[in-house]
Amino acid sequence: MTVRKLTVENTIKDYTNENGFSWGLNTVMQSIAPGAIYDVTAVGGEFIVNKWESTLPKPTSEEIKIEYIRQETIAECVKYFKK
Repeated sequence: MTVRKLTVENTIKDYTNENGFSWGLNTVMQSIAPGAIYDVTAVGGEFIVNKWESTLPKPTSEEIKIEYIRQETIAECVKYFKK
């Protein structure tokens, strides 16, 4: 699967609201597969896709983990530079 990668700037813009940069599993999945209907469970560092409704291929646990870590890193940088 080819993971959609927003630029860092667009990731921040798309997922910032009145409370600041908001990220989590939902924003990760929106980045990977916009418009997909899914149910994902995180267990022991692995992501399990229990339900997948999309024309896009179902992402692997590794693809989800990579985007999760990327967004977590962006969130940490945004927090650091707001100090």
